Amino acid sequence: MIRRVSEAAADAGIWALRFNFRYVDSKAQASPKFVDEVDDLLGGVRLARKECGSVPILVAGASMGARVCALASADPDVAAMIALGYPLHPRFRPEVRNPPEWPKIVKPALFVQGDHDPFCDLARLQEELPRLPQRHELVVIRNAGHSFEPRGEKRDTFPDVGTGVERWIRSTLAGENQIAS
Repeated sequence: MIRRVSEAAADAGIWALRFNFRYVDSKAQASPKFVDEVDDLLGGVRLARKECGSVPILVAGASMGARVCALASADPDVAAMIALGYPLHPRFRPEVRNPPEWPKIVKPALFVQGDHDPFCDLARLQEELPRLPQRHELVVIRNAGHSFEPRGEKRDTFPDVGTGVERWIRSTLAGENQIAS
């Protein structure tokens, strides 16, 4: 999904950098509390800042990568974050509250969720969103799961995901004075 989002961004004339977390390339496990992954993401942000100057930098991640984006979003070089399939709680356990990275989300945020995501009960997410200090938006992909796999009918859900992301990016960049750190 991230590959397709970054390709769509590039096709729309938006500079995009995509990378693997170091644990993926070494076939290991993620670090405790995602310390190494946040470091990897912020390394990418520093590279983007060097290459692109003062343009707003938005970070995007899917599932665990969305949690990493949440943790990194407080960085001064991050203007906003995009969470694809945000795992708000353990699988089918919406009663588990207070994800540790939630207080770190201090920039504008887009959440794109499948309406059948076992890791993110939509009612729970809608309860949590008002706690965020900056503007936020939720795009719900109908009949889709955690990775936007279709439920029921066979279809490609990416056009719905891509349209929601592109529209939000354009509105966020258009209001960049509102998101400047």
